[in-house]
Amino acid sequence: MVRVLQQTVFIIVLILFLAGLPSLISINSFEQSLSFNFERLPDVYKNFFQEISNGSLGTYYLGVQQREIAEDIGNNFKTSLLIMLVGVNAAVLLSLIFGIFISRFRLTRIVNIILNVLAAIPDFIIIIFSLILAIKIYKMTGVRIISLRPDAGALNIWFPMLLVGIAPTLYLFKLVAVKYYQTSGEDYIRTAVAKGMRINYINFQHVYKNIEPFIKAELTKVVSLAIGNMFIVEYLLNVSGITKFIFLSRQIQPISIGLFSMLLISLLTYLSVRIVLYVFKRGFLYE
Repeated sequence: MVRVLQQTVFIIVLILFLAGLPSLISINSFEQSLSFNFERLPDVYKNFFQEISNGSLGTYYLGVQQREIAEDIGNNFKTSLLIMLVGVNAAVLLSLIFGIFISRFRLTRIVNIILNVLAAIPDFIIIIFSLILAIKIYKMTGVRIISLRPDAGALNIWFPMLLVGIAPTLYLFKLVAVKYYQTSGEDYIRTAVAKGMRINYINFQHVYKNIEPFIKAELTKVVSLAIGNMFIVEYLLNVSGITKFIFLSRQIQPISIGLFSMLLISLLTYLSVRIVLYVFKRGFLYE
């Protein structure tokens, strides 16, 4: 309990420090240098907690218009949360399907080769290439895949979900494929095959049970990869998500609220994957 409290305090202090950095940096155009005014830090923190104690999340600027964070954060939070939930859970599902349950088919081998090639390319390059490809498809066919308007509805949501899920899918698929190969060579798997057990039964009851702990152990890294991609995707595709508060302001209030919201989204996404894995295990595996 004490350790959890210490970690919570550390995370809060770290987020507030990162959010306050833009307020502490000043540029000397004459000397062409940066200066850090850490003496402003107590006042910055004081203003933040005063806003919170007054029951307000503060304000931010959308262009030249000053808006209340509390009025906009609800829809933005839902948008980012939906993108994360769908992207990460789809990554886990696809990794399990292609990495374990249909891994013996020739199509999976082709998919494996494609994913191994994509894994060697930086995520940012893949995202940029995907945007260019979507534009090319629109020019050739007239089919609109993406929209850079923040009020475009599904057109502004489904493509970010796809892009956010790329990095987790590549990482998890390689992990599952390697663990599947290692587990398939174990003696108890060979014994099950020698007894004439069906492949699907072996995959569900033996292989998956031994791979699941590795998936759970890597979930934090999977979520962090998705969060990193979401920063890029929401900015490039003009998605009205939670990162808007981080990118559009130098004030501690919107930046810190955005970072705390991202932390909450990460936690909810992590819990959703754990729940999905638990339900899957209880529904399909025999203990």
